[in-house]
Amino acid sequence: MSQTVEEFVAAARAARPDLQFDRYKVRTFGGSKAMADVIVPLILAGEKTGTFALAAEFESDPERAPRVGDWYVVTWFEGPPALLYRVTEVEVVPFEGIGERHVQVEGPSARDVKVWRDIHWPYWGGMMKQWGREPSMQMPVIFQRYEVVYPEPPLKRG
Repeated sequence: MSQTVEEFVAAARAARPDLQFDRYKVRTFGGSKAMADVIVPLILAGEKTGTFALAAEFESDPERAPRVGDWYVVTWFEGPPALLYRVTEVEVVPFEGIGERHVQVEGPSARDVKVWRDIHWPYWGGMMKQWGREPSMQMPVIFQRYEVVYPEPPLKRG
């Protein structure tokens, strides 16, 4: 039987009494089970330390937009919780303004700006078209850096 989000949060609070948060958001990564099965292990291993979102995703409910200090429970695509992170940096950047500094938070295979654009342009372009809008190089992207706080990440080798 898998743990509920509430049970997971209670376990995180018990394991890390230093964590002080009242509210949290729940999210998944990737648009499919296959993508989540790649992305979540990268986060757990400390390889992926940030993410990106289209600002347009939050236009109808700006309170949902990520902010520094927000807490997120990340679930596997099927629903069970996998980890808890805290947002440490947020920057709104036009798509064309995403640079080397930004993509370093991605998994190892997406840390090149051209590769990052080749992944995100078709994905977000499809979303924009579903919403009756044209994607553009100026569309605002929300860059986020986060810190995994539970389970405690492995020590980075340096």
